[in-house]
Amino acid sequence: MHITFVHSHYESLGIEYISAVLKKAGHQTDLIFEPSLFHNFFSDHSLLYKFFNFKSYVIGEVVRRKPDIVAFSVIADNYKWTLEMARAIRERSSAVIVFGGIHTSSVPENVLKDDLADFVVIGEGEYAFLELVNCLRDGTDPAQIPNVGLCKERRVFLNQPRAPIPDLDQLPFPDKDLFFEAYPGMVSASYMITGSRGCNNKCSYCCNSTLHNLYRGRGFFRRRTPENVIAELEWAKQRFKIRKVTFYDEVFTSDKQWLRRFLPLYIQKINLPYFCCSHPEDIDTEVAELLESSGCSAINVGMQTAHEPTLKTVLHRKGSNSKTAEAFSLLRDTRIFVYSNFILGLPGETEEHVLESLRFCVDHPVDMAVVYWLRYYPGTDIISIAAEKGILAQGDVDKINASQEYTPYTVAGNTYNKNISKLGNCILLSGVIPAKAMRYILQTGLYRWLPSRNLLFPLIILSCFLKRIIKGKRNAFHYLSVGDYFFYYVFFLRKKLSLGLFSAKQRLSVPGRA
Repeated sequence: MHITFVHSHYESLGIEYISAVLKKAGHQTDLIFEPSLFHNFFSDHSLLYKFFNFKSYVIGEVVRRKPDIVAFSVIADNYKWTLEMARAIRERSSAVIVFGGIHTSSVPENVLKDDLADFVVIGEGEYAFLELVNCLRDGTDPAQIPNVGLCKERRVFLNQPRAPIPDLDQLPFPDKDLFFEAYPGMVSASYMITGSRGCNNKCSYCCNSTLHNLYRGRGFFRRRTPENVIAELEWAKQRFKIRKVTFYDEVFTSDKQWLRRFLPLYIQKINLPYFCCSHPEDIDTEVAELLESSGCSAINVGMQTAHEPTLKTVLHRKGSNSKTAEAFSLLRDTRIFVYSNFILGLPGETEEHVLESLRFCVDHPVDMAVVYWLRYYPGTDIISIAAEKGILAQGDVDKINASQEYTPYTVAGNTYNKNISKLGNCILLSGVIPAKAMRYILQTGLYRWLPSRNLLFPLIILSCFLKRIIKGKRNAFHYLSVGDYFFYYVFFLRKKLSLGLFSAKQRLSVPGRA
């Protein structure tokens, strides 16, 4: 069977793993990629996107390649785009359409009722999708496959998920060629890898709360062996000449014993700068030294809010301000560029709560305190919390589940507030401006004169530059650097020009040129 994946915005490990399993079973796979120029998580310029999108190219390529199956990995933020692409494909192709991804796993009934996916795959998709593909090839009934859902005669049929894959080492390495061929820099500039799946935490705003509920705790968190991860990275160094590594684990540092085994091997055999995510509770003197000595260039240590009652009762996060302050202090003395992140617009949050987070940032600064807006993602526990507080009505929940608006947490989320945004920009400035100056801004109320426009991206660039020059911090860009993004845009703008696709109105009724 010939399976074509259609994807936008970013590299997808989920697609790469599924493709690798399909290829190992003898199926053919390829990818059509929409780069989403000027329409991404850090900047959204709808007018420019009208001219620079690749929609007609995507449809034209599906028509030209004539796949048996077209598959989408869906998140809520790109769901509207996915529906538009699926609708155009259905009009021009006889291919079976399959939706997977976290949005599909969160609200599969809603997705099926939108009547554009012939099948949905929930949870881990590798072997469920393989079984579905084999059934379609053999002409057998796929209705009973675990993890798979479909709609018959306007009735939704959704099977329970199978147990999570117990031994991740048995999976083939992800099929990186899909995205390398779409744009080589997406893989070689920073190699995205995960040494684990799932998360031991169940933060209310995160998709992992949805997955915990889906699997009901059945073997949800698993790790690959250090040797298996190293083997993949050795292969990637030889195959793609990678320059740095992005560990995509939810919490890379959650198992100190694993780190003690893995990081010495990493130094010996890989020795590339890397980025990872951590929880403040995991950082002690030993872990900070392990990260520093193994070449960690940047780390994100999540905090979300300094208002501890909100942290525990709304976000369902473990930890305390004192432990977070200790973690920041330990990492501050290293050459690792330290990010933290805060969520604005939380249920029940007041201006004083945000000021509390700002004061914490001033007293315990990191290299960049990144600010996001709360985005209510379908299926997450925080939706029920907000509904109980009277913040979300049923109509609001229905709108969130439908996901027909582009509201990523980096731009405005569901909760943007002009006045709170000024405080958010002040939190961002805490990583750039000296503490003494920040205290003066706080005491005099000068923060009220800051712009309300999101200053996230320019301030991150400024902070990275200053910290590298002044403090000798390592490269802060954990995925693509500013230069990498520049070449990314140049590559796809040249491609668009060569294909003759510049048009203010993308005519999806006319297939794009091959």
